[in-house]
Amino acid sequence: MRVRKFGLNAVCALIVYVFMVPCWAAGIPSGQTRSLTDALGSEGAEHDVRQLLGNHHDAFVENFTATASPVLLKDGGIFLDGWRVGHPGQHAAAFVHYADGRTYAAYFDAKRGNVIYFGDLGGRTHPAIAVWALRFGPPVDVILEANPAARAPANLPQVTAGTPSPSDQVELRKVAASIWNASLAASWDMNAEVGDILGTVTYEIMECSAAFSLVPKPVGWVPGWSYVAKSVQSIVAYVTGVSKDRQYKACVNSAALNWRSAIELASAGI
Repeated sequence: MRVRKFGLNAVCALIVYVFMVPCWAAGIPSGQTRSLTDALGSEGAEHDVRQLLGNHHDAFVENFTATASPVLLKDGGIFLDGWRVGHPGQHAAAFVHYADGRTYAAYFDAKRGNVIYFGDLGGRTHPAIAVWALRFGPPVDVILEANPAARAPANLPQVTAGTPSPSDQVELRKVAASIWNASLAASWDMNAEVGDILGTVTYEIMECSAAFSLVPKPVGWVPGWSYVAKSVQSIVAYVTGVSKDRQYKACVNSAALNWRSAIELASAGI
């Protein structure tokens, strides 16, 4: 494990960076591209980020040309991941930011098969970034670029939302498998938060494929996992139909990519 220390100015630069990118992501559809310089809003901020990341800067920027849906973590942090357009499995990056200034960032180096991580949690990666890193095929070596001023996140609160029944979870898993794949869906905890995200993803797919008419759309969409569990037959039929159409399959692929981090973090209870 290699450790490199950063100064206060560098830490401040990353704080500027993580404040700007969520604002940018909230203003445009997830998965849409935009330059990092535009996202930061000034050449000065871009220069500070370059100072912070050093020789990692170009790799990080190249891996952040499109963004997923931002995730509000249970401990108050904001998680956002991105990828290089067309190569989400080979070139990707992510960060977590807290209101008190704690910041953690990482990117995947496909050539070396490593995740390069910025931010120290006593030699451990941030749990949200650790979940994100699993998609690159564990075991993945994590190279730590430490910020000794970083502090561990607060203890996560207990989940208080109602839990879907075992039969509901079976139904929710069918929907997840139709959007992602059976092996991914089998690894997720079908809790209430995961189910709620499935409802959002379903709605996004229906909105994207509004002109698709070969299979009837699920009727009366209502936010929440309960609707998904009760409407599984029509949802799976619609997603399957959309996926078979060359023109509209992109709607499913885009939604799956944009919401994968959110659903994985919800499954992990983070």
